[in-house]
Amino acid sequence: MKKVLKWTIVLSIFFLNSAYAQIVGGEALLSDGIFSLKPFGFDDADGIVKKVAVSGQSFNQALEINTFNNSKIGMGLNAKINTNFKKGDVLLISFKTKNIESKRETGESFIEVRFDQLKNHNYVWPSHLERGVSFGKEWTETNIPFIMEKDAKAEDVLFVMKFDSYPEKFQISQLKFINYGPNVSLNNLPRSVIKYDGDEVDAKWRKDADERIDKYRKGDLAITVLDNNGKLVSGAEVEVKMKRIAYNWGTATNSKTLLDTVNRNSKIYRDTLLKYFNQVVFENEMKGPNWVSNNHEQTKEGLLWLKKHQIPVRGHVMVWPSWEHSAHLKAFKNDTAGLKRSIFNLIDDETAEMKNQFAEWDVVNEPYAHHDFLNLLGRYEMVEWFKRAAKGNTGAKLFLNDYTMFHGKGPNSASEKFYDNVKYLLANHAPIDAVGEQGHIGGTPPGIPEVIERLEYFSQLGLPIQISEFDINSNDDEFKAKYMGDFMKAVFSQPLTIGFVQWGFWEGMHWFPVAALWDKDWNLRANGKVFTQLVNKTWNTNVSGTTDKAGVFKTRGFNGSYDITVKYNGKEVTNKAVLTSKDLSVNVAIP
Repeated sequence: MKKVLKWTIVLSIFFLNSAYAQIVGGEALLSDGIFSLKPFGFDDADGIVKKVAVSGQSFNQALEINTFNNSKIGMGLNAKINTNFKKGDVLLISFKTKNIESKRETGESFIEVRFDQLKNHNYVWPSHLERGVSFGKEWTETNIPFIMEKDAKAEDVLFVMKFDSYPEKFQISQLKFINYGPNVSLNNLPRSVIKYDGDEVDAKWRKDADERIDKYRKGDLAITVLDNNGKLVSGAEVEVKMKRIAYNWGTATNSKTLLDTVNRNSKIYRDTLLKYFNQVVFENEMKGPNWVSNNHEQTKEGLLWLKKHQIPVRGHVMVWPSWEHSAHLKAFKNDTAGLKRSIFNLIDDETAEMKNQFAEWDVVNEPYAHHDFLNLLGRYEMVEWFKRAAKGNTGAKLFLNDYTMFHGKGPNSASEKFYDNVKYLLANHAPIDAVGEQGHIGGTPPGIPEVIERLEYFSQLGLPIQISEFDINSNDDEFKAKYMGDFMKAVFSQPLTIGFVQWGFWEGMHWFPVAALWDKDWNLRANGKVFTQLVNKTWNTNVSGTTDKAGVFKTRGFNGSYDITVKYNGKEVTNKAVLTSKDLSVNVAIP
């Protein structure tokens, strides 16, 4: 797990709730508005920011930002906030912007608005709020209400406005950051709707995706019914019921909850998991620090429960190559031989004890950002880790897992570095079987055409691709629901993708509670309604009918395993079948 996805255009369209006019008070957190902010990533002497006069508006001054002569990643404005926050505080960020010029293809300017979380004055992901905003040539008001999900001290927060990586020139004014406390409803505050490239109802990618889904995810099924003399039977009742789609709809989980027979929520949790998911990954218990410090019997019992219910499991993760996420190896900071040996020993230990328990296994996690071990041992050590994992004969597909597939494109992009790591492993004959893209989404989501383009680009590597840790960290329910449906369709339509795993589904057991599909009381949220509709209805096949005069019943269904039940003259027969996009003909004999 790591960062949310970035690097695309997000539009903001102003929507004002009429009740807002009645809300007064609140604590203003920026006493001088936009002029309270200080530069970062550049100096005042660079001439990037200046105060300008404004005419024809209700305000007469603004800041003008011009990065055309000095555009680089990591520039912006920020401000310290001199107040503490409580969980449940309702906050509003409001400002007005106007684009003058931009190098983006849309011609719009873009900023990223964040309320950062700090620890010892250093940024800690995730932010309390992250929202991308783009805007055109007219003055546009943007309003972003949100709720604090936890307490925070003044020294542990930072307000940030980050500039685009593309050269741009724009003006900004009327910045307000207000804390209304816990007694104001979020619904009574104005809200700007998040939009993204490709969110239009008639966007071309939708038709193209539907055509790919029909081509790659479905097949024709012909069922011929015969009597005990081998003669064709017309008028026989036929029921075709999918048992499992040929695609992974997964979720992160833990063995403790799977085995808990006391807590009522655990029972609901298990029932929900079995109804909507066909794959799981243990969120934390296979990670190195937990593996070396815990007894594994509970994990094994959880695996037995999952096996009983025919739920395949992903292993996560053998090597997370940084001191930050591998505290159990810190003793070897100055001992490269010891570090190399200890990693091999951990891989050997896990693959021996969990042999044939996992269908998939992340061998290396996030080498893009976490590469301390590679800095010490060399890049080729990744190849050695894969070879060591394969030597364990685990029976699992071996994955490289990272989070930057949708982070731009081109030679210096984070996406290209992910691609290059996979390409390097293949070129050096590492036994890598598949690619995992985490898919953590924040307030600045990649546009759907970009998602499709990146999936197609990575498909050139010839390896299956799985979205491995999906969630959307946003308090905008409408956006979460719409984007989830679009993202899932884009991914499902790509022939080399094999699954879509979410990093949890219930608020009571989710690292980002706001991202969960079900709230703590098991009410299905808007994004949950989209997910359940797609996996249980839209992309599912359950049909019935009767054989025609030639004794045949034909249908088209999603690839997967089926029960085919035929009834005729009081007799009933059920056959099992597996449908693929190569089509299938099945003969069913009635005794």
